[in-house]
Amino acid sequence: MARASTNSTRQRARDWRPGFIAAFRNSANVRAAAQAAGIEWSTAYKARKREPAFAEAWEMAEQEALDLIEARAVQVALSGDPHMLMFFLKTRRPEKYGDRSRLELTGLAGGPIQTQVLSGLDDHEKAALRKAIDEALAEERA
Repeated sequence: MARASTNSTRQRARDWRPGFIAAFRNSANVRAAAQAAGIEWSTAYKARKREPAFAEAWEMAEQEALDLIEARAVQVALSGDPHMLMFFLKTRRPEKYGDRSRLELTGLAGGPIQTQVLSGLDDHEKAALRKAIDEALAEERA
């Protein structure tokens, strides 16, 4: 009898995957999908890591869930929610609506940054260069 019980337990253990994938497809939430499948969420993550077919099903379900979420976001944006509308525009047309920042680095007095290849320096030359840089930084901070 113990053998039949073990086989039954193994069969149940394998059967959670379709329920998990179906719930995940509708929620994009691992914890909720695991609860619906009757397992711990860590079990799902372990199976995804060990089983390529399950990992592929997970990815497909996640993409389908994200498509549903995206469709809902469009509905909310088009219903007049200004925050969702701006979010959608920023993510779909970042060149026009995205946040922009610009960082410009310049050398001394706004001039170009001086560069030099230093790969051929010996240890003495590297130490002298470090000292010169430290002195220049200390002078700049003073």
